Amino acid sequence: MKCIINGDEFNFDSEQSINDVLRSLELDPQRVIVEYNKTLIKQEDYDNNTVREDDQLELLEFVGGG
Repeated sequence: MKCIINGDEFNFDSEQSINDVLRSLELDPQRVIVEYNKTLIKQEDYDNNTVREDDQLELLEFVGGG
């Protein structure tokens, strides 16, 4: 299954939740904002949204600093 993440093509073996995609990319779901097919998704809904063929994700990760 192919999807677009931040403008780049990624391939996964099967459809999976947004949480599963974030984990496979080694991203902490608590530190990421997700736009899924041009719709912002709340963190509590990451498991309820399935990423399918040709879906588009935009990910914004929060990074602390000082």
